[in-house]
Amino acid sequence: MQEKREETLQIMKDAIAAANPDEVFTIQTRFEFGDYNFESEKFDFQPLGEGLYFNVDQCCTSLPRQLKVFFANPKIIDGIPMEKAKAKAFLNARKSSYGTVDRVVLAKVNIRMKEVRSRGEMVAEIQEMQLYDREGRSLIMKLDGAQATAVSQ
Repeated sequence: MQEKREETLQIMKDAIAAANPDEVFTIQTRFEFGDYNFESEKFDFQPLGEGLYFNVDQCCTSLPRQLKVFFANPKIIDGIPMEKAKAKAFLNARKSSYGTVDRVVLAKVNIRMKEVRSRGEMVAEIQEMQLYDREGRSLIMKLDGAQATAVSQ
């Protein structure tokens, strides 16, 4: 049994080593953003904490069907920067007729595979996160840790 595990682990390591290092994969999920901080001029948004992983059940033909993808650089996404006036307009546009704000965003997280931890566990590096409205129709912002690129609303 141990021999089979080691063989599977080696297959995964070989697949990553043979992969194009520039190949970018995308994980799509939903997150909620927090309150607006008027001093830092950004919404509270740190969706990828230490130890968080995504279960990926459909990835690549050369890798196992069930993967846990951890992140090497989760702190690169630290808030959603936005000027005060734009933040106010952004929240108002997301308010229901009852006054509640829809804080759900669709996130497309672009990653590059970095290493294999163990059988079925991989570490990826976040390249960029694109935030969309709940339905994924309107791009709100691109975050990459270095700078945020706002998209006009």
